[in-house]
Amino acid sequence: MAGSHATAALCDLIWIRAWSDDCVMLDLKRGQRRRPFTGSKMSFKTVLVHAEPGPACDRRVRLALRIADLFDACVIGLGAEAFGPMIASDYATADGAVIEAVRERIAADLPAAEKHFRELTCGREGVAWVAGEDYPDKMLALCARGADLIVAGRPARGESTTFAAKPTDLVMEAGGPILLEADSNHEFIGERVIVAWKDSRESRRALADALPFLMRAQDVVIVAVCGDADVRTDQSGMHEVVRRLARHGVTASVEVAPKGKESVAQALEDAANRHCADLIVSGAYGHSRFREWTLGGVTEDLIASCSKHLLLSH
Repeated sequence: MAGSHATAALCDLIWIRAWSDDCVMLDLKRGQRRRPFTGSKMSFKTVLVHAEPGPACDRRVRLALRIADLFDACVIGLGAEAFGPMIASDYATADGAVIEAVRERIAADLPAAEKHFRELTCGREGVAWVAGEDYPDKMLALCARGADLIVAGRPARGESTTFAAKPTDLVMEAGGPILLEADSNHEFIGERVIVAWKDSRESRRALADALPFLMRAQDVVIVAVCGDADVRTDQSGMHEVVRRLARHGVTASVEVAPKGKESVAQALEDAANRHCADLIVSGAYGHSRFREWTLGGVTEDLIASCSKHLLLSH
């Protein structure tokens, strides 16, 4: 009897549920048929973007707004500049003047960045602004805790990380997906997507992070790049990915692309051109060197040379 009372008490706390044939939830304790919770499709609801005072950020902010329109998301603009380390000289007065000039620039740039961001987002709802005196990539990584997606740019070669976010550091530290803008002014469409595949943790993470994009795309191609001798590589794992995506309503196909004499990054670019895709999804590969993350060659090549929008995840 004690056992039966204990079981009854447990059932009072835990409803035992099962699925009926017509996918209606059946509450076995209460004998009631209940509709399953379907929830909403996976989506991006908060987009974080780095904004600067000048027009260099215009395309990036417009990309963030485009993503927000596609997913009914809010946009958070972030202003950040850092007071970088300086090498002291024998002229303390001159050093002090330089330091003061940098501080004055930061004090002027952050309000100017907000003003510019407000102009680009004028008339829109669901827009917010945050700012801080730190390196942009560090501030973006910190604020990633409140965002589903970070939209970032690709700084010109040699541009100081004091004023521009460094994608190689950001992607390793953010803990979420990073969308890098394309090198053209074409509006993001995202109807055709290339997923760079390597059977690794990074690729699986990127696939999961990209699901909102993949679920609204019309054509998704899983592309593995390999040497000429491995073109007939075992595709069973890739077809498992296709079946996984199909359960999310995503129609995907598989392609094994020979690398030939090209780089892996160029082979992925070629695949995107063949399929008229404007988005490439890839895992970001890196290794720790003296406590600092260094990206692998393929990821660095993609960041440096890919002309498409690039979604990276580590």
